[in-house]
Amino acid sequence: MSTITHDLTTEILKPGDLEQLAKETSGPCVSILMRTHRKGAETQQGSIRLKNLISEAEKQLKNNDHDPSVLEPIRSLITNADFWQNQQEGLAIFLTPDNGRLFSLNRKLSGSVHVGDAYRLAPLTPDYGAPGDFFVIALTWDEAKLFRSSDGTLTTVETETLPGKYHDFVIPRDPEKSLQNTSHRSGGNAPGTSTAMFHGHGEGEDKVEADRDQYLSLVGEQVAGAVYNSGRPLIIVGTKEMIGKFEATTHVNADAKVEGSPAQWSEHELNERVRESAEESLQESTREFSQRFGTALANSQGSSEPSDVLKAAREGRVESLLINSAMPDDGELNAIVTETLRSGGLVSRSDMDNLGDAKLAAIYRY
Repeated sequence: MSTITHDLTTEILKPGDLEQLAKETSGPCVSILMRTHRKGAETQQGSIRLKNLISEAEKQLKNNDHDPSVLEPIRSLITNADFWQNQQEGLAIFLTPDNGRLFSLNRKLSGSVHVGDAYRLAPLTPDYGAPGDFFVIALTWDEAKLFRSSDGTLTTVETETLPGKYHDFVIPRDPEKSLQNTSHRSGGNAPGTSTAMFHGHGEGEDKVEADRDQYLSLVGEQVAGAVYNSGRPLIIVGTKEMIGKFEATTHVNADAKVEGSPAQWSEHELNERVRESAEESLQESTREFSQRFGTALANSQGSSEPSDVLKAAREGRVESLLINSAMPDDGELNAIVTETLRSGGLVSRSDMDNLGDAKLAAIYRY
């Protein structure tokens, strides 16, 4: 029976979450993936979908002699109208008798249920970026703006705190207090979280430096929540100093960088600059992986043969794994993904032409 005693809250999938999920071994592991909607009457379709998927999960659990009570923590979601009105494009539910996690995703998922010794993680692996559709974070010391580029057009992306001015994130200090903790807008991208500004000790330049680090850290949290696992690359726009500080302060990885001051450019000029950079940098990234894989293959340190890659993954030897998104997501592929993640390997998916008919391409550590 389920021992979960707390309500499950929806999270945004972040770097590191897939590795944590891959290490779950206290089965049975139940994975429920489904399509959701952001707004409109379609939001209520989620309730019906989840009810049907729970029935399927219950059937699979019973067929494998497992207690279906593992599903109890999510049954109440079926009738929770507020829950369905606050979703994105996809929902991933992972349950064991002792643990449960819900993730709201920026990507559409086909409805599926999987019961086994490990979670079904292959559909959640991030896409290897393509230059046609991407995110842009434009940074200055005055403000931060997040955009999405699609079909040649930039549109502003709104999160809990973006777009935002510097002092929206960092409250001016009270000189009479050495430490302040101010709660700013019900923050984060997940229910029940708050974005807090901590003002530490220090004077003059130390104080300014601490505030700037806090500003970039909070912006980074918002960007990570919006971008990660969306299947779209991220381009950072800012001065060389700003980009360097952002990368050093946050855990956000950029696929391309555009140096300059976005405050001095029109939106049209910003769009032109980032598109040019995207085409160059992201295509170069694709070529680089192909070259690395070719070299690894020639030196017997890589493979596109699933059985060989699975053996290497179980031995902890897979450094990078690229799976073909056009191929069926079967049990063998999911096992390869899970084992690679367990040992800290990098996993992504792509429909790149150079994968051809191969299901995957793996580069080994040794």
